[in-house]
Amino acid sequence: MTVRRGVYFLANDYVLDRAIAFLNSFRAHHESLPLCLIPFADDIDDVLKLQSRFDFSVWSGDPAVLAACDDISRAFHGEVKGHYRKLAAWEGGYDEFVYVDTDTILLRDLSFAYDLLDTYGFVTTTSNVPANTKWVWQQSVRGTGVLTAEQIEYAAGTQFIASRKECLRFAEVLPRMDAALALSGHMALVTLEMPLLNYLMVTSGRPYTSLRVLAGAEGGGEPPPGDIPQERWAGDPIGPVRDGRLVTPGSPPVFLVHWAGMWWELERGDRVELPHGDLWSYYRWLGDAGGHLADLP
Repeated sequence: MTVRRGVYFLANDYVLDRAIAFLNSFRAHHESLPLCLIPFADDIDDVLKLQSRFDFSVWSGDPAVLAACDDISRAFHGEVKGHYRKLAAWEGGYDEFVYVDTDTILLRDLSFAYDLLDTYGFVTTTSNVPANTKWVWQQSVRGTGVLTAEQIEYAAGTQFIASRKECLRFAEVLPRMDAALALSGHMALVTLEMPLLNYLMVTSGRPYTSLRVLAGAEGGGEPPPGDIPQERWAGDPIGPVRDGRLVTPGSPPVFLVHWAGMWWELERGDRVELPHGDLWSYYRWLGDAGGHLADLP
C-alpha cells in the first residue's frame, strides 16, 4: 500500500539508545505522521521491541533492493556499510518522504518540508558551505570536468533529505553506478554514502536545494533570521536547553540537532562527553522508554 507522506530512519540494535532518543523526539512532535524503519543491518530484534510504543512500520519492499544497496556499498568500500540503505527510501511506500538520521533530535514538527517538494526534487538541511565541501569531494574532482562548479559546491549533508518517490528510483540509479564509481577516487568516502547521494542528486535532472540556501545564507555564516527552520550541529553552541527545548529559540527556528561524527569520537575515546548531552539525555529517558522492555541490554 502506498501512503502519501511519511518519514524513514535507519537503525539496528547497535544504535538502540540513539534510536530511543530519536523516536522520543519524533513522537513528541508528530503524533500520527507515518514512520518507517529501514534496517541498517539484520540485528534489529531490540529495535523492534520499540515498535508498538512508537508506532513505526518496518520497510517491507523487495529484499533485492536492500541487497542491491549492500552491493553498492561493497563496490565503494569493499564491505557492507548500512548507510547505503538510505537508497531504499526511494523504493518504499511513501510518495513523499523525509529521511532523518538516527543521531538527531527533533525540536519541532518537520512537516513543513513536504510543501517544498512541490518545487524541488531534493531538499536537504545544509549545503553550499565552502568549508564542508571536503566532506563530499576531494579537490581533484574539479579537474575531471564531470561535474559543474555548482554541482560540486552543493556538497549537501545527507542526514536529512526530503524527496519524492519518483526522483531516484533504482531503475535509474543502477545504470549510473559505473559513472559514479569512476568518480570514487575523487570522493571523500570517509563520509560513506554522502558523496554518492550528492552525485545522484545533482546529476538527477531534478531541482535540488537546502533549507540553508532557501533561508538566503551565503558563504560559511549562519542563515539569516527568518521563518525557515534550520538544522544545528551539536558541536556548535545552540543555547540553553530546558525540558527538551531551547530556552531562547531565536530566529531562524531550530528544528533539528545533529550529532554528526560525535558518537564515533566517543567510541574511539577522542571525546570525553557528548556536546549538549542534556538535550540528548532528556529524550533518551523521556518516559523511561525502553527501561521496562524485557531483555533490553
